[in-house]
Amino acid sequence: MNPPPKPNREAHARAAVARFGVMDPSEWGTGLSAQGAREAQRVSVDLVLDGRFGEAPSTPPAKLLIWCAANVFTAPLEWTARFAAWGSQVTLKAPSACPAPVEALAQAFAPLGVVAVNRPHEACWDLVSEADAVLGFGGDEAMAELAAHIPAETPRSLHGHRVSLAVVTEDDAATAKALAMDLCLYDGQGCMSPAAIFCLGDPVRLAERLGDELFDMTTRLPRGAPSPSLGAERRRRLGLANALGRAWEGDDWLVTVTPARTFSPVSYARLAAIHPIDSLDALSALPPLPWSSLGTDLYADAAAKVAATLGVPRVCRPGELQRPRFGRLHDGVNVEATLCRSPTWAP
Repeated sequence: MNPPPKPNREAHARAAVARFGVMDPSEWGTGLSAQGAREAQRVSVDLVLDGRFGEAPSTPPAKLLIWCAANVFTAPLEWTARFAAWGSQVTLKAPSACPAPVEALAQAFAPLGVVAVNRPHEACWDLVSEADAVLGFGGDEAMAELAAHIPAETPRSLHGHRVSLAVVTEDDAATAKALAMDLCLYDGQGCMSPAAIFCLGDPVRLAERLGDELFDMTTRLPRGAPSPSLGAERRRRLGLANALGRAWEGDDWLVTVTPARTFSPVSYARLAAIHPIDSLDALSALPPLPWSSLGTDLYADAAAKVAATLGVPRVCRPGELQRPRFGRLHDGVNVEATLCRSPTWAP
């Protein structure tokens, strides 16, 4: 007798993604406004459902541990969906600062055996030792501590702090609208939010149009609770702009135009730093940083050259920085191929 057919796990995973998409994230403590949380949820769900799951590149891990960060609450979704569809038993380590989204994700994926663990990280080292592979997100110190507890033979893909930027030639309304979404989605949290915008066009025209877009966002996609350091950083940038450039501001947004030498590699909620440059050669003066993404309207050859010069692993269009394609490399790493080599998998 032939064995019964295996269940269509991809169909079940897609159904789980859809279930997650209709949950209400407004009470999950993400720090975003209700509208902001729903938009982030919608974008992430659509990216997964519109993508291709494909086949595992080799043998998936029997037990995958995903160590989740608190800043981008949808980050585990794509990896949970893909590995659960491939048959891995996925355990989600919820961040203590914001466990509710991870617990909701596990609830949506419960038919596929996904579970969430919400306890202090010091009490979760047993999960690390029992896992066949570990996928981790968080700050550099957190990832270093996690790495120290992963057995040497266990495949891992750990992702710490990264920086993103935008380089644009256009200063039109469409460019400003795209950049505004890059700045507002997730309120500047996460490594894919642009820390700065380098402008080869008219920086004042771009700033004025970006200010208009950020003003519109105050009602369409309101900012959530400000971080404790936001006020001080806003005052610092405003003072810098008053001394060296220009500034446009609203109650919960700020656009500054200052020289490229004032570049700061940190993104804040709705603080847009525009730096005019005369040529792409000016970007070579940027300090070496752990780059994540480059959002640009440059032609492909020029964009690739900038990415290669800076060492940026991901290039996309403005407006797509916070919308990473499902099935991409992450921080230049093929996560699936890195983790899919556990010898303990038994289908």
